[in-house]
Amino acid sequence: MKKIKTGAICLLTISLLTGCSQSAPLIKSYTDTALNSKSLIINTSTENAYTFFAEDLAVFPKNTSAVSSTDNTAETDETQTDPSESETDETKKSASDSETEPETETIDETSESVKEDEDIDAKAGLIAGKDTLSNIYGKNIYDRVYPASVTKIMTALITMEKADFNETVVFTEDMVVTDYGAKLCGFEVGDQLTVEQLFHGLLVYSGNDAANALAIHIAGSVEAFADMMNEEAKKLGCVDTHFVNPSGLHDSDHYTSAYDLYLIFDKCLEYDAFQETIRQNSYHLSYKDAGGGTVDAVYNTTNQYFLDYYDYPDSVRVLGGKTGTTDEAGCCLILYEVDKKNQGYISVVLGASDSDELYSEMNILLNKIPK
Repeated sequence: MKKIKTGAICLLTISLLTGCSQSAPLIKSYTDTALNSKSLIINTSTENAYTFFAEDLAVFPKNTSAVSSTDNTAETDETQTDPSESETDETKKSASDSETEPETETIDETSESVKEDEDIDAKAGLIAGKDTLSNIYGKNIYDRVYPASVTKIMTALITMEKADFNETVVFTEDMVVTDYGAKLCGFEVGDQLTVEQLFHGLLVYSGNDAANALAIHIAGSVEAFADMMNEEAKKLGCVDTHFVNPSGLHDSDHYTSAYDLYLIFDKCLEYDAFQETIRQNSYHLSYKDAGGGTVDAVYNTTNQYFLDYYDYPDSVRVLGGKTGTTDEAGCCLILYEVDKKNQGYISVVLGASDSDELYSEMNILLNKIPK
């Protein structure tokens, strides 16, 4: 395991300004937009007076499998892909709504034979500089795909914005998750936990019961919390995102894009609590059950880089991230990493066939970071 040190963080700002006639929607999809200039102002190609600003963030040209930071030519008149339409007839890997268990063999993907111009096979992916704002590589970054448990970064963001980490949450019947194969921390009705403990269960262990508990504690119901998630996504400029639950359990109307996840993750990184939590390889939890007894549990991270099942390139240092896996979404991973100059980057891989491909292709992206 590589030693992880806190990287220098530049707080980036996102502002969304919209204007339109009463009959038109407030936000247009990137499908209907064109990159106007290096000013990062994106204007629609239609007659409607829409304007989208993604200030101080990397913006990629559209519909290209690999882009460089010097190529700012956008392609227009492309059709946005719906998640259900992006599914192929190919046989998908065997996965469940739980995070996949790591393999026992350590795999080293740091071979110098990896080419910087190599493409990934996953459905979508990107790597962009957080500090340098360089758009290093992107594939299908505006396609709407299923995010699985990477969804939980938005749940974490709402929690950091709306909840007090010292508040006590009593686990109730409506917080119980009954979906087959769902990854659970194992909380039971009557358990008493703090928001901080649930936050760690959410991000370190990817517990779907932790996600439900936070959602219902904050908003009163999963549905009301999903509304908050979608409202926050809109504020961040996520125009290809719609959430229906806080955990990422599959729903055909629950989708996002690699670029929208980049926007959400970038916002999360403004919070020290988020950075500290995603860096942990395990978390010890002690809480009271319904009878007043003490329950002790240790939850290991789902990030297999931090469990030494996979190794990442020596040229970078991975500071944390979030995984996700469902049958429909495939294997997904979003990471924050820094290079040897301590400059930060965000990388995303969505829709890999299995864990081996996921971490192998993430290493392809990490090897694209300028040496």
